[in-house]
Amino acid sequence: MKKPLRSSPEKITIGILIVLVAINAVWTITIKHSGSVIALFCYGFVAFLCWRRSHFQAGIIVGILGLGIHIYELIFHNTEKMGGIDLISFFANIVLPIPLIYFSLKAHQKISQRNKSI
Repeated sequence: MKKPLRSSPEKITIGILIVLVAINAVWTITIKHSGSVIALFCYGFVAFLCWRRSHFQAGIIVGILGLGIHIYELIFHNTEKMGGIDLISFFANIVLPIPLIYFSLKAHQKISQRNKSI
């Protein structure tokens, strides 16, 4: 049986995850703490789940977790010392989970709708 073509929300979700993997890979190279390594593996694993298994619920979950963790860091940790790539990476990890959650939800809904019509 031929697998159906991916919808726009599916492609966008996978694209956002790839960007988050790339950002966290660069951030891992430039800093000395483990937070970006954890994010790199989480986003990489979820990208695999979405791409190969169409488990877009994982995108919703990791988006909420990533957003929550970085907002917590923004509120309770000193981010004034950040500069350059650290600041860009930090705010990308705050901003990008928002569309990740939205498009993961839309992709999940499209897949559910497509499965119901079969």
